[in-house]
Amino acid sequence: MENYLAPAVEPMAPKKRTWLKPVIRLGIFGVIALIAFFVANPFTASSTEVGACLKGSVDNAESVKNTECGTPDANFKVVGKQENKSEIGLRISGGSECDDYPTTDAYFFQGKKGATDGTLLCLEDLKNPGERAPVVGDCLPGDAEEAKKLAKVDCAGAGYKVLAVEKKPAVALNDETCAQVPSADAKLSWRRAGSALAQERVLCLDDLKK
Repeated sequence: MENYLAPAVEPMAPKKRTWLKPVIRLGIFGVIALIAFFVANPFTASSTEVGACLKGSVDNAESVKNTECGTPDANFKVVGKQENKSEIGLRISGGSECDDYPTTDAYFFQGKKGATDGTLLCLEDLKNPGERAPVVGDCLPGDAEEAKKLAKVDCAGAGYKVLAVEKKPAVALNDETCAQVPSADAKLSWRRAGSALAQERVLCLDDLKK
């Protein structure tokens, strides 16, 4: 019986996965790019709180970014915030949703075009603030015509003192403004001038001359 040498079994070298390294590199670069994007563009309206400051222009959404209040590039301060707002609804209302925040000069909507679940930020313009309505405690001149100019004066020689500030009703027939202010002797209408955001108020006044 002849003996034959069994052929030597050579272990197979593992196949090199040459495609894996480029994929890993691509993934790493993608993560880095994503992080860089959010670092460079940190602004999201949903995470921006009332009291925060923004830079940029509301007419150019991509320019709006968070910034420190008090810095030269701070253009706006967030004075109000509302979630789940409709872009179309805001266009129709002209931003009247911000009417509850007296220092609002502009509004910013963040969301997809036509979205109904966007975020509305009501903004105070820090560089060019709009006209402001008198507040409770302010005093006005005694002459009725001068009082209409709403020029605030020292209460020592004033004619009227603001007791309350109420919203003007949409329907004049249902005007019951100042009805809940028993000590009010007169009322005066105020309307913001020169602003894209319409705002009307009724001032309930105490006649200091009586």
